[in-house]
Amino acid sequence: MADVDVDKQREATASIRGYLYQLDAALLEILNSDIDDQIVIEGIEDFDRYSAEEITYCQVKYYAGKDLTNSVLRDPLYKLFQHFLGLDENARKNRKYSLYGFYADIAISTDPLTVERFKEIMEVGEYIPDAAGVKRLHKKSLLDDAVAADEVIEAFCQVFRIQLSSEFFEHRSSVIATVKRVQGISLLEAEGFHYPRAFDFIASMATKADHNDRTTTRRALQEHLKGTQAVHRRWLLREKDASEYGKYMRQLYFAPNNSAGVVRTFIIDVSTMKDSATICDQLREIARKWSSAKSKTTPNNERYAPFVVLRHSSADLISQVKNELFDTGTDFVDGFPYNGSAFRAEHLNAAQTKERQIALRFADNTDQLLQAVEIIGRKLCHFYDFFFESPLVLEVPGAKSRMVSIPVDDIATIKKII
Repeated sequence: MADVDVDKQREATASIRGYLYQLDAALLEILNSDIDDQIVIEGIEDFDRYSAEEITYCQVKYYAGKDLTNSVLRDPLYKLFQHFLGLDENARKNRKYSLYGFYADIAISTDPLTVERFKEIMEVGEYIPDAAGVKRLHKKSLLDDAVAADEVIEAFCQVFRIQLSSEFFEHRSSVIATVKRVQGISLLEAEGFHYPRAFDFIASMATKADHNDRTTTRRALQEHLKGTQAVHRRWLLREKDASEYGKYMRQLYFAPNNSAGVVRTFIIDVSTMKDSATICDQLREIARKWSSAKSKTTPNNERYAPFVVLRHSSADLISQVKNELFDTGTDFVDGFPYNGSAFRAEHLNAAQTKERQIALRFADNTDQLLQAVEIIGRKLCHFYDFFFESPLVLEVPGAKSRMVSIPVDDIATIKKII
């Protein structure tokens, strides 16, 4: 490679990394905020958070080559203070200010500021020649041109904080770990699929001219990320053989730790199926693994049986499957307690007992399923969507509900997964 002369002053590595760090910090703020808190990228500060109780302005710094000193802190601190000073007294009551970042070393105290300490930081030393030409140190303050009473400075100090963070790669790892936690996914999924898509969401938003287009919420971000899991699993399905894929999904979502209080729902795409026997094989395996029907020791108040829905099924196929399950001794309930009955969600929730060994709760469609789940109460609900072409779009009820979309290329793969 030929020798290339460069102007070191023009290298942009630090500034680019600083901008990426800022976007990561904004993404972390969104992930840790309440679901509908509004985050404005490049608002008053690098990002601003609007919650029901307060507004927080956050300035982000990444100084891998600089220590945190009075001189480094002075300008960003003064900028935040100027904004506070420009507000009327009532508006100041619900404002907070944060300086978030990483520095090579911390050379000053990061304790909450006092009025005296604030004034000390605002002082600037300048060497000015006297009449004899000797340079002498003269001190001035950025506050010299500001009309700021001590009471106002004290009020600002009470709502300002320095939030020290980690270096670039460690910080990014913490963002990815937060994506993993908030989305309820594996580290592989977070690192390879969810985080890149979330980062692109924030980066694209930051380029918008209108501040309204730079405003988002955690709800909007999670809506944007919907389908990312399905894309990832399609890739796994393509790259791994059926046994390896089944083992991976089983470890991820079907560890043998079912317990009382957990409601599981299996939604199975049968759009390519005409053979009821193959479908029944899968349903009997679901009943065997995820129902306490055959347990002799589980108390009646801790018993459980999964819901099942055959998606894209005809009425005739549903009828065939129910007949075969009944003929082979698999006890199930549906929402129809007698011939000609209207759908009754409470019947789908009939209690499993040692005498009535209900192994499956059979809903004919997702509408029936949601009605049945709604009357369960505050239990943790897991919805498993096994699909061929497109994942199910379903608004699951309650904050404790979780939807997992799992692509399959053959319905028999389900047995390998569960």
